[in-house]
Amino acid sequence: MSWERPSSPDGFIDAGAWGEISGTPGEKPRASSRTEEKRPFLITVSGSRKDSGKSALAASLVRALRPCAAAKVAVHEGEPEGERFLEEREPVLDPSTDTARLLEAGARPVYLLKTTEGRLAQDLEELLRRLGGDTVVLEGNRILRHLRPDHAIFVMDSPLEEFKPSAREALAKAHTVVLERRAMPPGARGKDLISLEKRIKEINPRVKLLVVEELGPQRTLEILLSRIAGRLGGGRMEGQVDERVLEAVKERAPEGRLPCEEALRLAAELGVPPLEVGKAANLLGVKIVRCSLGCF
Repeated sequence: MSWERPSSPDGFIDAGAWGEISGTPGEKPRASSRTEEKRPFLITVSGSRKDSGKSALAASLVRALRPCAAAKVAVHEGEPEGERFLEEREPVLDPSTDTARLLEAGARPVYLLKTTEGRLAQDLEELLRRLGGDTVVLEGNRILRHLRPDHAIFVMDSPLEEFKPSAREALAKAHTVVLERRAMPPGARGKDLISLEKRIKEINPRVKLLVVEELGPQRTLEILLSRIAGRLGGGRMEGQVDERVLEAVKERAPEGRLPCEEALRLAAELGVPPLEVGKAANLLGVKIVRCSLGCF
């Protein structure tokens, strides 16, 4: 698909406790020396297979959320050659790489982490230290064995039967599944989608699905960004919201409540992504209600 920019269980890092990280899954997290520092808003992008489209989606998120930092995490079976932490810088040597795409999208800094399962927890802590920033986008599956992100996205473009264990684990921890056509059987109809959703919910009861074939790439991205905006919180958005959007939200929500349908209509009228309306609502303490799509 083509993405475009839109017109705690113990043993895991809790994004609300910046610096906590586990040594192994299920182990009580230890606090690092950074627990008093301002923690980043952490977004992870995982996928059902290697070429699922998660890198393209991560780059699209970066374009919409910048300034932010980003990284791709590759876990090797054996010790990888060369440096473990590779920072992507301009001029880019190979523009086709995933990290080059993140850099082109506007992320700063951008890293490729090459690590092993045994070093993953330790290297993730060092990676987050190097990335810094208020917002961080990480791409990878096994990172969710050690992190508890603010929003975890899973790109599903292959049938459940073809999943590797790391993909199934990532699906189990996702907040949102972006469902591609290739994840469904040929000629699938509505009842097939309902059946697939039921199977996904058996693995992860809380997850919400976005069906790209129904919504289109642009709308799918906008809904993702709106959900992220709803979790970012107003404190991170001061000075980043257009005054006219703030005034419009005030006018439409005099009692502090704004129906989802009205919020989407307002975004269209103002010519801004729903993300901006979500930001304004957060800053003003306005609650988005009756949101059947989970847009906000």
